[in-house]
Amino acid sequence: MNYLALRVWFIVSAGLAIGAVIVRLVWEITTTTVMGTVVIMVLVLLAIIGLYAFILYFTLKPSLKSLKSRPVRIGITLVLTATLIGGIIHFVRFIPSAEAALPVSVAIASMFLVAGVSGYLLALRVIWFTRKA
Repeated sequence: MNYLALRVWFIVSAGLAIGAVIVRLVWEITTTTVMGTVVIMVLVLLAIIGLYAFILYFTLKPSLKSLKSRPVRIGITLVLTATLIGGIIHFVRFIPSAEAALPVSVAIASMFLVAGVSGYLLALRVIWFTRKA
């Protein structure tokens, strides 16, 4: 991806899509009075902004070497941690709700939570403990 025009086009496309998601989340935050929902929306918002920063950084400066730098690994870890915390809060709020009346709903939510925790631990293992071969 050495062409500047393609990079700018990608950044603008991703920026518009992520901008729409951010506007929707901010709208949700301003219209919701339930504190748990606000916390989840703020965590999701931070994760999306972190994702966009990651996309922007590696579109402007693509390098495998910079991917292994400490600030990038810390940023990825923070975004993944915010995402996992949001998922756990959502799970804890979902189980006692009326939407989880069917046992299959609880099973599906539990499988998603376990998959999220497993994926989080796998990502941490790859990000922090995998060295060059």
